[in-house]
Amino acid sequence: MNKILPFFVVGILVLGGLGAVSGTKSNDENIISEKINFSTPNFSETGDYISIELSEATNSYISEDKPMVPAVTKVYTLPFGTKIDNVKVTFADSIVKGISKPVEPAPETLPVSINTVHNIKKTNELMTYEDIEIYPEQRYSYRVAAGLDNEQHVTFLVVSLNPIQYKPKENKVYYAKSATINVKYTPPANPVNFAEEYDYLIIAPAQFETALQTLVDHKNNLDPPVKTIMFTLDEIPSGVGIDEQEDIKYFIKDAVETMGITYVLLVGAGIKDKEIFPVRYAWISDDIEDNFPSDLYYADIYNDTGGFSNWDRDGDERYCEYPYDIPNVDVIPDVYLARLPCNNVQEVNTIVGKIIEYKAHNKMTKRILQAGGDTFTGNSQIEGEYANEKVMEKLPGYTALRCWASDGSLTKPKLASGWKKSVDFVDWSGHGSPISWATHPPNDEHTWIPPETLISQYAGWSYYDFDAYMINNDYKYPVVFYNSCSNNKFSYKDPCLGWVTLSRKGGGGIATFAASGIGYGVPGNEVSRRMGWMEVRCFEEIMSTKILGQSWHNNIEDYYTTFAGSFDRYDYKTMVEYAMFADPTLVVEDGDDPRSKPVNKPVYTGILDILMELFPRLEKLLDIILAKLI
Repeated sequence: MNKILPFFVVGILVLGGLGAVSGTKSNDENIISEKINFSTPNFSETGDYISIELSEATNSYISEDKPMVPAVTKVYTLPFGTKIDNVKVTFADSIVKGISKPVEPAPETLPVSINTVHNIKKTNELMTYEDIEIYPEQRYSYRVAAGLDNEQHVTFLVVSLNPIQYKPKENKVYYAKSATINVKYTPPANPVNFAEEYDYLIIAPAQFETALQTLVDHKNNLDPPVKTIMFTLDEIPSGVGIDEQEDIKYFIKDAVETMGITYVLLVGAGIKDKEIFPVRYAWISDDIEDNFPSDLYYADIYNDTGGFSNWDRDGDERYCEYPYDIPNVDVIPDVYLARLPCNNVQEVNTIVGKIIEYKAHNKMTKRILQAGGDTFTGNSQIEGEYANEKVMEKLPGYTALRCWASDGSLTKPKLASGWKKSVDFVDWSGHGSPISWATHPPNDEHTWIPPETLISQYAGWSYYDFDAYMINNDYKYPVVFYNSCSNNKFSYKDPCLGWVTLSRKGGGGIATFAASGIGYGVPGNEVSRRMGWMEVRCFEEIMSTKILGQSWHNNIEDYYTTFAGSFDRYDYKTMVEYAMFADPTLVVEDGDDPRSKPVNKPVYTGILDILMELFPRLEKLLDIILAKLI
């Protein structure tokens, strides 16, 4: 995995197709100047409201109970350590349009949690925005962050433009036909020279060292090799930071700068008060939880100036506390990082074996298993199924094996059967908890599915109730995404569903992407923002980059650069809680036949497989017999 050098190139990334664009840069004065032309917005009636669309828009300026107005984001990639001296945006050719109805309000945000009320609460009262003079108030804003671009450390400048403004009291919309961005910057006087000795750093407790050496040797013996080095927690210098977590983060920073590390794997469970690997908690609180575990802390090494990102601006040891610490939270990762929350050596051996076997048995079948239902009842969209469909748009040539609420196919036997169809991916879109996943039938908020069976007595999919142990998919291990709450909450009192999915021997997945805390969705427009947006983009990134760690990083980076102009606490939480359990260097590509190596299953496993297929039919037969008897 070669670093891409040199650093001193200014790149302009245009998101969303921004019409006619002209850009100039003066090497003498370090100036970027770019003109953007906007098309005429499209105004259409949506019930009692007017919706506004702009073909160049990359997102909508969203704040709950405020008008929804299209926005445009521009991203500039600059040398690492660049200082932004000034950003100025001038809008031209402003046009005024009168409208007869209020602008459509932004949708509300609701948790995708099994353990809380989540049906839509908005009233039918017309939003008139009497407290708003003009929205958005600012025509533009910008953010600066450090991050990675194809394994190269860079500085991102994100300029957010609001070419459209709305004055509710006048029933008028103001829109500009063009904008000119002028940026003045200073390149780093003493650029950091990142070494290229190693690619991959593994950090683990000493008791896992012997078991992990097999993985280290495997990576170093690949052709070409992934140059890998391992350190135990005991080998990390103490007292560098204010606690063990900060010691580890400083160690990763040093490894990046002196060894050239771009990929990092943390190994060890993080169960609260029983941590095998230290956990940093992020304090982006909501009505459900005060904090949650976040491994992004270990990956967000640099702040916008290239200094250390400590996540604790006010020094109260409540890290990433919203809104107080947010100026010290850079967000975009500076390494491609993942965790394997192993509880014991046996789990380490299992997952190391699966990683080594993955390529040999990962013949890409172009099949995906999808599960979805009515995430938020009370509107016309069946959100989980809609998200599944949007994922398929990013997987050309793929066939979906669907377990959906709308057609009655979301059952435990069908889910277990789907895992055994040698699928490349599994896509869950609904609600979650640390130990389970579930959703609703259409317009039925009181019913949870998949329904119980005779041998699995609880609704929903969990590992407490046989479900996760029925996925005997041999050596074909899919990449799994959970669009739901807390499925990767590795601080929970018991192993979380995401880890059980991954650590399953003789089955399960090879990677799980999920939230480590309470996730959020958008009723009626599931993929527009929050976890639904992450779900679709995750599969798009995997198909594009192939490398899991880069997919995780790019997902967070893309979310940041897309919505930077209107972040709220839910946006920050969506990025900070996004967790990946995997080998971050693993490449999702064609391997050999997944059935080339038979699995020696215990006899009872085969019997249970048969029972899982038979019991739903027996249940249906019993229902018919009982109905006739009654």
